[in-house]
Amino acid sequence: VVGKRSGHESVLLTFTERKTRYDIVRLIEGKDADSVSYALKGICAEFGDLIKSVTADNGTEFTALNEVLDGVADIYYAHPYSSFERATNETHNRMIRRYLPKGHSLDTIGPKTVSMVESRLNQLPRRILKYQTPKEAFQIEAARIRKACSA
Repeated sequence: VVGKRSGHESVLLTFTERKTRYDIVRLIEGKDADSVSYALKGICAEFGDLIKSVTADNGTEFTALNEVLDGVADIYYAHPYSSFERATNETHNRMIRRYLPKGHSLDTIGPKTVSMVESRLNQLPRRILKYQTPKEAFQIEAARIRKACSA
């Protein structure tokens, strides 16, 4: 999610877990491969055992995914101009815009604000989840996966 476009500025890196609709949102320094790689390493440290695959768009910021996710997850790329292949993520990016409108500089917000937005998205009950929140669904699924891996 890009804020006010005025050269090199902060952007939001968003990941949406497909099954539970759980969102991971990180404020990164710029829309470049190094910033994405750095943030992704932190996400892998936190959720690595749960990441099985990543579907990204074809932006240059995702060119280093292979290096970061090698041996961790499968990587898939959406076709150019085919945002419908990542429809859930695009829908969640629109939901982020409720809190951080287009044209609003992301340089003026901090990690605390991003964390609040992430928390609100993950605590919003979803019909597709039978009115569970993504956070509840993710916790159940994570426990199931970790239990299966330890058995």
